[in-house]
Amino acid sequence: MASYVKSRSRRSGMLPPGAEFDLGNTSMEDRVRAIAAQTSFLEAVARKRSANLLLVGSISGFLGFMFAFVIGIVAEQTEGRTNIDGVPFKSGRSYFPSTVSEMVHDPEKPEGKVFFAFCFVGAVMIFLSWYPMQLRNVYIGDDAELCGISWVTIRQFVPAPGMMMLSIITTVPAAKASITDDFCITLHLLGAAMLFVGYFVCEAHAIGWGPFSGCLEEGKLNDSRTSIRQRKWCLTGIGLFYTIFCVVQVVLCTPLIDHSEDDQWGPLPGHEGVFLVNSATWHVKWLKVLSYGSEVICGLLLIGSHLILWYHCEERFYDLPETLAALHSRMNIESDGDSEGSGSDSG
Repeated sequence: MASYVKSRSRRSGMLPPGAEFDLGNTSMEDRVRAIAAQTSFLEAVARKRSANLLLVGSISGFLGFMFAFVIGIVAEQTEGRTNIDGVPFKSGRSYFPSTVSEMVHDPEKPEGKVFFAFCFVGAVMIFLSWYPMQLRNVYIGDDAELCGISWVTIRQFVPAPGMMMLSIITTVPAAKASITDDFCITLHLLGAAMLFVGYFVCEAHAIGWGPFSGCLEEGKLNDSRTSIRQRKWCLTGIGLFYTIFCVVQVVLCTPLIDHSEDDQWGPLPGHEGVFLVNSATWHVKWLKVLSYGSEVICGLLLIGSHLILWYHCEERFYDLPETLAALHSRMNIESDGDSEGSGSDSG
């Protein structure tokens, strides 16, 4: 496609630049050739735009995770050792969240603002790129279906909207959650599942990873062996670290740990509501750090998987024409019509 788009402008017999749409005195063959050239141009523009949007959206998502992680760590080290009144915790350790969602749950704090801005913008750009249907190293046709819905449609309408939900619908620590907060927590978890699980399953089906090997017909995916190998390694990392994250989250919620060593929440004199009274001991904190770190790595690998798709796609190399075709202006059309009208009146 790239070489085709590039060579058409140099083909002998091609209409000169600017003449493609001025077809009043041209032959039918020239008209067909001009229409074919313009159709090819529009197709190339759409696919190259898709690759560019995928790149910018992926970079934005990557920055969202990284800035939120860095700002959150700085805040934990500088502000996380005291309660809301500035009194140091008895444990002597700072509070550390077990998930990225908990770290960025407050949209009034720097980490919440940064995460929302970059991840939402990234999700919108990835969604608008329509890369599952525009990039040849992702598109697998619409015959492959799951429950009557094509895989490319699922890939388009599940992971990116899930990332939007993840960034917009914030969560709160479970100890502070009200009944209405539980709705937000549930929807937030649904968005996370759409992003991580949805993308993992769609990508695994496309490249034949693990149990999905052989699900797709040979030759359906137009990608190099190097790219597929990198995509499989990246997908393996996503699956590994997401599994670690889920297992640690289950452990933190079960009697396997002494909850007297966990974060202590309760009322504080002079304040209404529930607040952090004491931070967890190291026996629990290291599990929270492991949970948080595995989720961050999983998110970065997911964004990295998108960057691999962009890096190996042929659409980013498309060479578009250096000039655009000239169109008849409305003024010229109206003036032509006026002259024809005046001629008929004079007749």
